[in-house]
Amino acid sequence: MNTITVNKANLIETLILNRDEHRAIFEKATTAYRAKVIEALDRALADAKAGGDLRTYINLPVPEDHTDEFDTAIAMLEWDTADTVELTRGEFQQYVENQWGWRASFAANTMSYSSMLDEEEANRG
Repeated sequence: MNTITVNKANLIETLILNRDEHRAIFEKATTAYRAKVIEALDRALADAKAGGDLRTYINLPVPEDHTDEFDTAIAMLEWDTADTVELTRGEFQQYVENQWGWRASFAANTMSYSSMLDEEEANRG
């Protein structure tokens, strides 16, 4: 099967849920990223004040936000006048199964920060 016809309202609902989940992961990752950057800067400043090595570069992956891609897909569907939409296999994988082309890089850096926060919360709780 190469294409499928889906109910547009159901597709929009699924995209909104996927977008909200994506955004929550991104925001959580940004909080952890910010904490890691501050920690690295504090350590570099302390080293510099103590006469140690001067490090001016922080090598941390920046969390990725692809919310705008969800928003564009949702807006396009909202502007479409039909009640159903035909999706290719690739579009179905993206919009319904949340398997976008950027998924691997998103998981590699953004989600790693989320797992750090989960561990910190578990240690506090």
